[in-house]
Amino acid sequence: MAKRLGTRFRPLADRIDLLLRKPVSVVPGPASPVTSERLERDSVAFAKKSAREYDELRNEVNRGEGALGFDFACKETASSIESAANETLQRLKKSDITHFYETAPKKPGYGGQEHSRFYGDHFLANADLIEQTQLFALCRAMPKGAHLHIHFNANLPPNFLLGIARDMERMFIWSNIPLVQETAFDQCRIQFGIMSEDAVKDKEGSLFDGDYVAGMPMPFQNFIAQYPSKRLRGKPGVDAWLQNKLVFQEEEAHNSRQTPEGAWEKFNARTQMMKGLFNYETAYRRYTRKCLEEFVDDNIQYAEIRPNFMSSNQVWKDDGSAKIDNVGIMHLIIDEYEAFQAEHQGRVFRGLKVIYCTPRSFDQNQVAIALKQCLEFKLDARFSTYIAGKRRFPLRHASISGLGEESKGRPLKDFTEQFLQFQYLCARAGTDIPFLFHCGETLEVGTDTDGNLVDALLLGAKRIGHGFALPRHPYVMEMMKKSGVCVEVCPISNEVLGLTPRVAGHAVYSLLANNVRCTVSTDNGTLFRSRLSHDFYQVMAGKSDMTLHGLRQLVEWSIEHACMEPELMRQVRADWETKWHHFCRRIVAGEFELEAESSGLVAAGGGPLN
Repeated sequence: MAKRLGTRFRPLADRIDLLLRKPVSVVPGPASPVTSERLERDSVAFAKKSAREYDELRNEVNRGEGALGFDFACKETASSIESAANETLQRLKKSDITHFYETAPKKPGYGGQEHSRFYGDHFLANADLIEQTQLFALCRAMPKGAHLHIHFNANLPPNFLLGIARDMERMFIWSNIPLVQETAFDQCRIQFGIMSEDAVKDKEGSLFDGDYVAGMPMPFQNFIAQYPSKRLRGKPGVDAWLQNKLVFQEEEAHNSRQTPEGAWEKFNARTQMMKGLFNYETAYRRYTRKCLEEFVDDNIQYAEIRPNFMSSNQVWKDDGSAKIDNVGIMHLIIDEYEAFQAEHQGRVFRGLKVIYCTPRSFDQNQVAIALKQCLEFKLDARFSTYIAGKRRFPLRHASISGLGEESKGRPLKDFTEQFLQFQYLCARAGTDIPFLFHCGETLEVGTDTDGNLVDALLLGAKRIGHGFALPRHPYVMEMMKKSGVCVEVCPISNEVLGLTPRVAGHAVYSLLANNVRCTVSTDNGTLFRSRLSHDFYQVMAGKSDMTLHGLRQLVEWSIEHACMEPELMRQVRADWETKWHHFCRRIVAGEFELEAESSGLVAAGGGPLN
């Protein structure tokens, strides 16, 4: 293509150059009307002919660009129904911009300046509009294949765990400061935990007392009962206040003084708050079940979850008397998964795997112990007869990964010896547990954090989480592409945590332009008020020419790069393809189009769009 274009570009350039060099005879003195008219006529004729050639060449360049596009194969093989569905999608997008964004009230800014709402603005700024749109309804209904980057403790709306905690007799709450001034309700860092009678004996205190000491536990039910009398009238109730403490707000994430470090400080406070709401048996079981229901509701066919396997994250018995270790946690997940699949006869959800996650704060010895347990989990003969001759952990550990703020943890190169030994032991055991490293989740350049991409490449990672910095490493990017490494992009997470001000500046578009395989994930959806449908919506919003074919390619890559056995992958793929073709027919049938009525926009079918 490039060679063919090159030979065609030259004649046009030569003709222009020749014209500019050719002497024009002009009679000395006042300009001759005849000469001027002829020059004008000749130049117009030349321009018209050359402009046609220019347009042809421009179209050919655009065709060349398209042929190298990440979605080219899907476009070329698209069925007529898919092509028609894409045309409908593009029309819906334009309609949404007109009906929702352009008509929404402006938001005040600095000095009273008013700012129009627009498609592709901060996710947290647009969340209220997004969920009203036709395009989001379409994204909700889209079969999404495999969801590959989910931190298990942050996947459901915060009200779910708070609702369970209300009924737990041994649930306690504590703070780093007393809640005696109105400002303290904004500034405090709240934590929860299940505690036994012995653990709290002579240690309880009231968060509402002036002499409260940081960390003193208060029964959560008592806190709820006393809360209304301690807040000013008109302030949020206890449920709304706690939910707001758990999720990011727009001004918090995007104010002029916020930094990635500051956003991570707030993130860490929220994960600490989440931990105590999550890590006891009743919550863990009900949460696991609800997660499976959420996957089905969001049209996900397969998922890989990332529990945090560390001693401080182990699960308590409901009375706080004892902890459930990592093996027990796996049993909890499996029990709930089995029950869910039995109830639905495996028809609504195709598979689940667990990624063994450890924090970046671990030292070499702790990492070695974690790697050893990960291998033991995969090989343990006690679980070998779980399903159709497979091991007891059929959702057995797909791989190993790390978590936490990349710049605050130790770089991957510090654990080279442990990782290489792990690979050797896996090979000797006749198994393969791929690495799925978090790396490139940074704006740093030239630091050890930035260098994690190099180590992920050398250690043979199957996928990498985030990969935001990868386009700044063209050689590593090219080598990863050749090695078939897939990038788990998390657009909303990266935006809220300060890597890009808006989704249009996200690295995913550079990665896709370079044909790096990517999948779309939520990361920690609880904290960002998002689910996978929102992330797909944002991917659409950041690229004006994103098509249904592009979305299909992202979904197909998610299935291809999942840690599934061949037979399970075949089943997931077949199930997804059936759902995809039905989805395209629904689009063409106008199921996601809205009609204007006197009462507002409603679904084309007549009812409100959920």
